[in-house]
Amino acid sequence: MTSRMALSELEALVKQCDDDDELYAMASGQYPVAWLNGRLMVGFLGSVASETVDFGALQTPSPQLHVGAQRGSVVSFRIDIHHLDMLEGLGLSAWQLAGKAAPDLEKARYGTRADSVQAGLGLPQAFTGEDVLIGVVDWGFDYTHPMFYDAGLNASRIRGVWDQFRQQGPGPAGFDYGRMADTPAEIAVLASDTSNIYSFAYHGTHVAGIAGGAGAGVELIGMAPDAGLLFASFLIDEAAAMDAFAWMQDVAESDGKRLVINNSWSLPQFGTKDGQGLINQFIDAMSEEGVVFVASAGNNGDSDFHLSHDFAADTVRTRVQFYPESANPSMWGQALTLWGEAGASFDAGFVLTSMGSNVLQESPWYATDGGPFMLDSMLIQGGDTILFDLVVEEAHPANGRPFARFRIRKGAAAVGVGLQVAAESGTVHGWNTTHLSNGVGNWGQDFMSTSDGWLAGNPDYGVQSPALSESVIAVAAYYSEYLNPLGNEGGGTLANFSTYGPTIDGRLKPEISAPGVSVESSMNSFTDASFNATEEVEFNGVLYPFAKLSGTSMSGPAVAGIVALMLQANPELTIEEVREALQVTAREDDHTGVIPATGSTVWGWGKVNAVRAVQQVLGINGVPPAFSAGPVESHFVVWPNPVGSLLHVSPVRDLNSFEWTVLDALGRVCDTGIGQGSVDLETSGWPLGAVVLQLVAEDGRQESRRLIVE
Repeated sequence: MTSRMALSELEALVKQCDDDDELYAMASGQYPVAWLNGRLMVGFLGSVASETVDFGALQTPSPQLHVGAQRGSVVSFRIDIHHLDMLEGLGLSAWQLAGKAAPDLEKARYGTRADSVQAGLGLPQAFTGEDVLIGVVDWGFDYTHPMFYDAGLNASRIRGVWDQFRQQGPGPAGFDYGRMADTPAEIAVLASDTSNIYSFAYHGTHVAGIAGGAGAGVELIGMAPDAGLLFASFLIDEAAAMDAFAWMQDVAESDGKRLVINNSWSLPQFGTKDGQGLINQFIDAMSEEGVVFVASAGNNGDSDFHLSHDFAADTVRTRVQFYPESANPSMWGQALTLWGEAGASFDAGFVLTSMGSNVLQESPWYATDGGPFMLDSMLIQGGDTILFDLVVEEAHPANGRPFARFRIRKGAAAVGVGLQVAAESGTVHGWNTTHLSNGVGNWGQDFMSTSDGWLAGNPDYGVQSPALSESVIAVAAYYSEYLNPLGNEGGGTLANFSTYGPTIDGRLKPEISAPGVSVESSMNSFTDASFNATEEVEFNGVLYPFAKLSGTSMSGPAVAGIVALMLQANPELTIEEVREALQVTAREDDHTGVIPATGSTVWGWGKVNAVRAVQQVLGINGVPPAFSAGPVESHFVVWPNPVGSLLHVSPVRDLNSFEWTVLDALGRVCDTGIGQGSVDLETSGWPLGAVVLQLVAEDGRQESRRLIVE
């Protein structure tokens, strides 16, 4: 496989370098290497023969081998860069180098209706995320921020932190790298995560505030203000992300609490475009064990960075837009990723053109049916050198699809670059994303039609991993809704950057949408990055900032926090039940239009509706959505349905006393009574199956409910 060839190149690089610092500098841009406990370690993913095989138990303890997480048959591990020969003796059925990793909040409680859930409107009680853990895998955490304290600012709600970049341990049990802290005193000493690829960043603090901020005295309350919090600053590869997920699950299980993990980042080099990669399999296995994953859909909706063509013995060309060389200090070039259909093949190459469309030079054609292979090469055009490398798979081991990825660096050369693809049959998809020298970069650049016969790109099929995983709830973004001074609702349109689906295997992505434009939330007080603070709050003698950011990075944690409310309301929910509840309760409006039964590749199932979602998982029916237009027709909360031994009935708004009557399927009276305020009705004398509950308020208003008695 291509990973074996990459490993061979890495081994050759090791032989060339006598100094590990030099080796790290040369390898870190392309290979998943990291300093762990004074050793330069290489990250891998692998699979064992079956889910019953304990990979860690089979390995002899050694400082040269670090075994990470295992879920199902998928494992993560790291090997000392000077002992890569150990790989062949690990007994794996398959392995690959871990892919390398970039992150893709006015509060959005009104738009999502989370404020109604926190107030208990239309519900038997208020729900605030209590006894649920929210995990945030990101960078740029301020552990001291008052947003992560309780509402009274007395105690931190951070259950644990793991900074995978720190070189001084201890790491979590079973993960011998980074620094973990799980007591208030230890977390206070750390204060923030370390400077890493983003220096002292702020993204994680902002995201966590949306999901679970408690207000910090400025009323910028997140979705689940009483939830516990887990923060992981992860190394930029798949193995590290999987380890972070597994650590969070271990903590949640030890606490006996449900866990929702938010990932406000997306990476084109993680997983596969049909969600069948090893990291995707790992996430799906954890989901089966009860962990709910939420991820941002991505911010490439305003980019025509995708191209697809149904081939019939023909050739297509498209112009490749490059991100400006001077726009980012880590700028390297563009990554062109191509996926075909299993059992088919395609050829690919590129051309250099004038700044018009005149072809100056062509690269060789590279055929997927000649793979797997890798190469590093260049083209010379005039006085300019165009560097490129290429990875090709005839049949990717995760899904059997042909695969190719060019990375092209042209620097300041005054030439254009055109991608060309040929095939006898089948559909080939391509994506154009920016590549940075630090191993990250996930924003799209256009494919363009510059002359007749050249194809233009589109924004479709843009969702990336981890959001591509089948079990992950991918979240689109729209402009926050608000009430203007006249009491009319504004906002609500789709964010121009929100990434479009579906997946190349035809699955719906994104699944749901939430506010993600100019969302105000907490910022890292330690950051050295620049931003425009909207306000500050003083806490323990320190000024803590807030700011507005935009992106699906902001809409994702809104949904993660709402899922925490749902899990508090019903801790027994499966991932399928969480997804179903979000689906059947999602809102349509004038902006979404009528969403098909199969969902929308832009909006998903619609706009998330927290109050209706919580009602759904409680079995409450017949209550209209909060803030619905027109007259309110329902005046009672009735739950659960189906009903067991007790049925809860509670009048809402201005009602107090009421009469209730239960009728069987033939219309016969089975039970009757008078209620004062909220009542619990015993159902032991009711027939099993369908019944009708009739409710008559003291002012004469009448309502009926169809119930199933179990």
